[in-house]
Amino acid sequence: MDVRELPGLAHLPYAEVWFREIDDARWRDASTKARALGKTGLEVWTTDETPEVVAFLAARGYDEVRHYVISELDVANAPDLGPPSLDVATLAERPVPAETLYAIALESYRDQPGRDETIIGDLDTWRGFGLDPHPPESYFVAHDGDDILGYAYLAPENGVWTHGFAAVARAHRGRGVAGALKRAQIRWAKANGIASVRTATETRLGQMLALNERFDYRPLYTEIVLRGPLIR
Repeated sequence: MDVRELPGLAHLPYAEVWFREIDDARWRDASTKARALGKTGLEVWTTDETPEVVAFLAARGYDEVRHYVISELDVANAPDLGPPSLDVATLAERPVPAETLYAIALESYRDQPGRDETIIGDLDTWRGFGLDPHPPESYFVAHDGDDILGYAYLAPENGVWTHGFAAVARAHRGRGVAGALKRAQIRWAKANGIASVRTATETRLGQMLALNERFDYRPLYTEIVLRGPLIR
């Protein structure tokens, strides 16, 4: 069982763990590991495919704090959406200083629903998870002249291609930046023979859910995040 500090939220009193099945023994094991990290509670991830996990934890003082719709696009059979409405290029095509992307990341991570307490760390820390591990040829940036509007990347995870974190600068929101980035990602996936891509969208992001539906993403299941105490 992998129990770890919350990425970007290590200052909070919760340790992160996934439960696809649960009982007192599993809860106690996770609690013991969380205490070893100096934590007093758990942030538990599960899905709507295992409602018994939610019921077990809800009866023990856990509250649901976030929900993510996991959707998939059948890239091979998806219609050609045409080029993005904005100027989008990969980092391989047009490099951008890491400091510029980091400035957008600083405000965007905290603006996620239920993630306003996020601290992503300094530039080197962010680069370690938000930039350097991802190939520049599948890392997309939206431009408007000298202005950088936002970024997003595609990455394989356990053999499945996924949309990584998408960030749009506050000053440029409402201009269709997220849609332009996703359109560019889909065209790139088609050109590179990727069969399907998945995305996770918090249920409070209504515009993004609508965008996914318009682009023919099919909802698969919902991830549920709960927070609550350790077993006594």
